[in-house]
Amino acid sequence: MSAEDQLGDRWDEEESGGDGLPEFILDPIGVARRRWVVVVPCFLLGIAVTVVGLIAWKPTYLAQATILITSQQIPEDFVRSTVREDSLSNINAMVGKVLSAENLSKLIGTHDLFPDDTDKPQIDLVNRLRSRIEMNPRASQSHDVNALVFEISYQSGDSAEAALVANALAGLFVEASLSRRNTQARQTTVFLRGELERDEVKLREQSRLVSEFRREHRGVLPEELETNLRKLDMIAARRESVMEQISVKENRITTLASSSTAAPTENQVLLGELRRELAQQTAVNTDDHPNVIALRDRIARLAESDAESGVESGTATMIAAERRDIQSMREQLARADAEVAELDVRIDRTPRVGEELAALEQKEQVLREDYLGALRKVEASELAESLESAQQGGQVSVLDPAQPPSSPVRPRWIVALAGLVFSGVLGVGVAALLELIDPVIVGARHVRKLSDVPVLGSLPYVV
Repeated sequence: MSAEDQLGDRWDEEESGGDGLPEFILDPIGVARRRWVVVVPCFLLGIAVTVVGLIAWKPTYLAQATILITSQQIPEDFVRSTVREDSLSNINAMVGKVLSAENLSKLIGTHDLFPDDTDKPQIDLVNRLRSRIEMNPRASQSHDVNALVFEISYQSGDSAEAALVANALAGLFVEASLSRRNTQARQTTVFLRGELERDEVKLREQSRLVSEFRREHRGVLPEELETNLRKLDMIAARRESVMEQISVKENRITTLASSSTAAPTENQVLLGELRRELAQQTAVNTDDHPNVIALRDRIARLAESDAESGVESGTATMIAAERRDIQSMREQLARADAEVAELDVRIDRTPRVGEELAALEQKEQVLREDYLGALRKVEASELAESLESAQQGGQVSVLDPAQPPSSPVRPRWIVALAGLVFSGVLGVGVAALLELIDPVIVGARHVRKLSDVPVLGSLPYVV
């Protein structure tokens, strides 16, 4: 085999390792020789664009302030706060308040952030400012759930302005937290005071109903039952004593009538018998019994008849006095019977009145407990409000204020390096595109791909 054939075979073996790739990739030097006329201007164009970009590029500075969110300083065993802790949901609410159009508009006006765009709508400036702000919790390895670190970042072309706005946003965040906690504590107190007033009105109304019920049912209340029973016993004893006195006086009248000097008449004898019979009847029956009433009427008629018949004046006077005393005693018996009847009615009504009074007092007791519970809640809420006013509850404080950054977010050398990489990629990309559009044969293997004619041999590239 000749030397040319050996070189051709070695060339084919070297090309056999690039199956599946464009042929010009295996010949970068050849591509550079063929396409340098186009590659060099593209590379120079990229360099020129990079230089112009570096000249026109304005650095952006990022200032960052750190705030610390802590829980209540005083243990809740002493003072229980009425404000929810600053969880992520509450923090998001505060972030929304800080980034509200009202606060950002005040911030733009206070620090004159966009002096060249004063003719633009305010909402556009607010959205522009909002796009430069980032607020995120800092990832921490600490397991302390009572503290949270939050970062507030602001980007600007001026490092001093970036730090100024970042600190202003941190201040707004602190103010929003204080305002939220104080407002929530105050609203809680106002709500609980309203509930306390409503409970107090209900309690007063129920107490009034209980007082009126007691006043209307005075005498039949449960606590008066024992007194009524004692009164009933006393009246029964007094009634028995009066009846005994009546019996004694009737016997005295009989004795006086029988002791007269004149011989007793038939009427007097009959009158004595009737009086004895009346004493026996009253000892057994009441004064309203028909027998008692009939005997009294008959005795009265006989007494009048006897008085007209000429009984001695002295004896008649004493008998008349005794009869008047008996009449008075009978009136006392009638009053005692009326009192007994009234007491019996009161004693019968006492159980039903007691049930109604117990229901009213039970409702009053429930309302009183509700009122006392509401009163304790109001006192605790007022104490919690004082706690928030003294800033001893959960706090949001500036941990690290923002400082003017000394270097921009992207230094110029990074931009220059990116421009160089872009220029190189542009040149290589244009060369590859030309190779695809205007391909050339770069070896025997390429020839075999393009034609079925066998290759007899190949020569290496000779300078």
